[in-house]
Amino acid sequence: MAANEQAQSSTPGYLSHFGKWVSLSALIGVLGGLAAVVFKAMTELVREHVFVHFSGVTGEGLEAGATGWIWVLIIPTMGGALVGWLIHTWAPETEGHGTDSVIRAYHRMKGVVRKRVIALKALTAALTIGTGGSAGQEGPVAQVGAGIGSSVSSALGLSDRDRRLFLLSGASAGVGAMFCSPLGGALFAPEVLYKREDIEGDALVPCIIASIFAYATFAAISGVHRVVEIPAEVFENLHFDDPKELLVYLVLGVACTGAGWLYTRVFHGVDRLAGNMKRIPKALKPALGGLLLGLTALTIAPFVDGGGIFFGGYGLIKSAISGELAISALIILVVAKILATSFTISSGGSGGVFAPALAIGALLGAAVGQSAHELMPGLVEHPGAFALVGMGGFFAGVAKVPIASVVMVSEMTGGYDLLAPLMLVAVVHLMLSRGWTMYQAQVTRQIDSPAHVGEFVIDVLQSMKVRDVLDDVRPPRLIHEDVTLRGAMKIVAESHETHFPVVDDAEELVGIFSLTDLRRIFLEEEVGDFVIVRDFMSEQVMTVTLEDSLHDVQRLMTRRGVSAIPVVDTEGGRRVLALLERNSIGRAYAEELKRLKMGTGSK
Repeated sequence: MAANEQAQSSTPGYLSHFGKWVSLSALIGVLGGLAAVVFKAMTELVREHVFVHFSGVTGEGLEAGATGWIWVLIIPTMGGALVGWLIHTWAPETEGHGTDSVIRAYHRMKGVVRKRVIALKALTAALTIGTGGSAGQEGPVAQVGAGIGSSVSSALGLSDRDRRLFLLSGASAGVGAMFCSPLGGALFAPEVLYKREDIEGDALVPCIIASIFAYATFAAISGVHRVVEIPAEVFENLHFDDPKELLVYLVLGVACTGAGWLYTRVFHGVDRLAGNMKRIPKALKPALGGLLLGLTALTIAPFVDGGGIFFGGYGLIKSAISGELAISALIILVVAKILATSFTISSGGSGGVFAPALAIGALLGAAVGQSAHELMPGLVEHPGAFALVGMGGFFAGVAKVPIASVVMVSEMTGGYDLLAPLMLVAVVHLMLSRGWTMYQAQVTRQIDSPAHVGEFVIDVLQSMKVRDVLDDVRPPRLIHEDVTLRGAMKIVAESHETHFPVVDDAEELVGIFSLTDLRRIFLEEEVGDFVIVRDFMSEQVMTVTLEDSLHDVQRLMTRRGVSAIPVVDTEGGRRVLALLERNSIGRAYAEELKRLKMGTGSK
């Protein structure tokens, strides 16, 4: 057997299959890396030549005494109007934050993404972010990469299953390149599909290959190897040494849960509010979101020490880790960034929620760390470590990607010294946030995904015996073979059954009759006292025992065209224990399937 398996593993067919996955994943990775380079360049081009040029604002916030404040209102508004027109004219699926569209395409659309989405998503997201929108580049580039993977698969005529996997490969390529996180990007797409602790295992290998090639391509062309550059004097203090700090990290986990709940509720609430504004054309709603973004930025400017809510939030991450913001400014910015991201994306704009979520987590972590440092300076020496942990811990819970978040933040910042508290905060937030998620297209587990229809079909009835449902079956109404027709009709009138086992003096089964049998002769009143049950019963009785499977019982009923069957004590036995009806089997099947789905097992 081993020799045969070894021979099979070296066949050209096996090599062809191996080559398909490696070569196509690598190709999708390279294309995803190139797409990330182009998308980043487009975003920077719009930012420099539109937002910075007219407003004079070079960072994410307004400096004290800034004179270009009117442009802070005009540019996001005009950018939103243009984005809204492009989206609703050419490709409505480019609306929103991208990742949800990828998840929906995987579960509901057989991995199909229209080719036009590749260019239009990049364009609309670049315009949204470049004109000041509070959105990240990672969600859009994930959708762009997914579109590449889908298009390559469709062009080659691959199966729906292969197309879904290469869709995820493209998404991982985009995220791995843009975040400069090859392993985190590879884990993100297979993990983000599900709300619970599940992962698309078959996609891991192609996603890893695609993410590696995408990162290598992006880094080689752009020269960027790390998204968040932390000064060396700050970075050397970002470590975990004292186990007592875990108590403060637990507090951070709870704080992430509260902020995550607020983030998802506001984000989806603004989305519903925008959807209910029927009098405003859909194409104009992103413009209203841009105006609200500008107003929010102007409102908080005097209170946030130069911090701001424009763009993805990487400037906020660096400021939070470096300890450049006061606690009051950190708290204001957490709320303002939640509002700004909701205004930008939920109004109908195009951009990602990934980077803003990391920024919110960093701000929240810095606030907890600095507060603990002021209250217990001997316990918390370096609050910046809490900002970094907050990044991963916050996103892990709102996106339901604990593994990818921990790895990604470590890769983004260039260190694994905070791995233990990162895992703790991520798990605490994940456990406390079961009821909400940023990604509405997620399903609970693989068994709930249309992509896996047929893979989880379990013959539940095959594993269940007749004895398993006997408690739910009514005791049989036995009728003696010598009862007259009139007496049988009286018994039937007082019963709810449709089939009636017939027994002899020893109460052993000798036959059976149904309402159909009785219906043929019930008008014969003149012989009601002369005809007995033995005259119209069927002597050919099918029986089952307690040890027969419900699967076999159902097949027997279907083959013979009956809806009830007597249960006897032993094989060939004649003592009736119960009358098993088809409805009872149906109820048992539904209850057992529900238990299996809930993970509670069988009785």
